[in-house]
Formats: sequence, C-alpha cells, structure tokens
Amino acid sequence: MKFTLVKDIKGDTLMRPILGGLLLFILLFLSADILLKNDHIGLTQTALTQTLFGNEEEYIEPVTEHFLLEIMHSDIFFMMMTLLTLSAVYARLCQNKTIRIVNINATMISALLTILFLPLAYYLSEYFILPYIIAFYSWHILALFMAIASLYYLYIPQKSDL
Repeated sequence: MKFTLVKDIKGDTLMRPILGGLLLFILLFLSADILLKNDHIGLTQTALTQTLFGNEEEYIEPVTEHFLLEIMHSDIFFMMMTLLTLSAVYARLCQNKTIRIVNINATMISALLTILFLPLAYYLSEYFILPYIIAFYSWHILALFMAIASLYYLYIPQKSDL
C-alpha cells in the first residue's frame, strides 16, 4: 500500500497505472459479485426466500447452515479486502471531505448490515430478507460509485491540478 505514502498519486508514474488497474479489478469484482450472489442465493425476495427456506411445491431444499456460514465467511473476507483498499484509495483522491466521509461510512455500514441481515433472515424471520437485499445493493452501488469516482479523480485533471 505504497500509495498511502506517496504525496502526489496522480503525478507518480508507477502508482497511477497500478491504482488504475486496482480500481478496474475492483469494478470487475463488484460486478461479478452481484452476478454470483444472484446465481447462488438470489437477489430478489422470492428467490432468496426459496433459497433460505426451500419450497416444497417445487422440491427446492433450504440451504444448510454450513452453506450459509460459508457464504458469510467469504463475504466478510472479500468485503474487508475490497472496501478497505477502495476506501484508502478514494480517501486519498476525493478532495471534498464531506462527500468522502459520507460515501465511505455509508458503504461500510451497508456492507456490515448485509452481514447482519442474512443470518437474521435465516435464523429469525423472513422479514430481514428485503433489508438484506437493500443493504447488498446499497454497498455495491456505493462501492462502484467510489471506484468510478476514484478513476475519474486519478485520470481527469481537476481545477486544483491545473
């Protein structure tokens, strides 16, 4: 994470393309994560309800606790790696302190809520399914915005750069 030590990230000929590549991979990861979750557990209320609780009429078995814990385990790891790295880059590139703080905190809180709502839906009530879906899409959309904004700040000259 050398970019946290470099004063002028935009002017550094080594760090600029490395950060650009990192941000592109984060964009690809976030997009792929949405598609993967939609395929594995579903990202609509009906699909997720059938995944978690099954459907006797359509012979769909509910997921096991082991499967749920595996999903949560991988989600926690990939969220941590993605969001901490993305936040570090975004915090260095975004000059507006208020927008920076709001975006980073909203993204982190939404991500944490997905970790909380999925087991609550599984163990307590299906009423937590819709909040899970909203939190899931919220953190992905906010993270996608942060990655795109970071690419913009990295490669498009700002008024202070001129």
